[in-house]
Amino acid sequence: MVLIMKRLSLILVSFLMLCGCSDDATSMYSNREHVYCAFDVLRSDVLFNVMGNYGQFASIRKRVVEGKTQIELVSSSGLKGYYPLDQLSNNYGLGLGGLIVGTNNYGEALCYDLACPICDRAERRLSLMNDGYAKCAKCGVIFDLNNLGAIYQIPEDADLPVKRGLYRYRINFNGQIVNAYN
Repeated sequence: MVLIMKRLSLILVSFLMLCGCSDDATSMYSNREHVYCAFDVLRSDVLFNVMGNYGQFASIRKRVVEGKTQIELVSSSGLKGYYPLDQLSNNYGLGLGGLIVGTNNYGEALCYDLACPICDRAERRLSLMNDGYAKCAKCGVIFDLNNLGAIYQIPEDADLPVKRGLYRYRINFNGQIVNAYN
């Protein structure tokens, strides 16, 4: 019964999105920063877990570890791993602060920029929370990853220059390869 309700909800949301589209259906996706990457979930425990379980997300970013540049993956549940850096992945565009990829509660693959869109700086990365939210340590805004990156909570004393949701990127997931791009 729950599965049927989830599917009906997904169909209803998809229908409403199609009915409400303007002439430019691509405006919900960001072209602000270069994004292109392709990861095989079978080569990463972190990606395997987040793409196979609804409501799970992981951050992806390049890091220097022991003098070598690697792609670090950290799930919202705290699982951490590294993806092998080959020549192709060395040239990946991972947005402003890195990427957040995962599957929302409805089974839809999603991709966001890891940088806070309000602070709008690469070093202002979001911290993933285990319940499908991401928080900026600087401005304190919490974003809902299961709701297309919309703002979930703003601190009462916050004086924000802008109020916007997370930068979204296109993503394809065929069951094995996660491909994010813009």
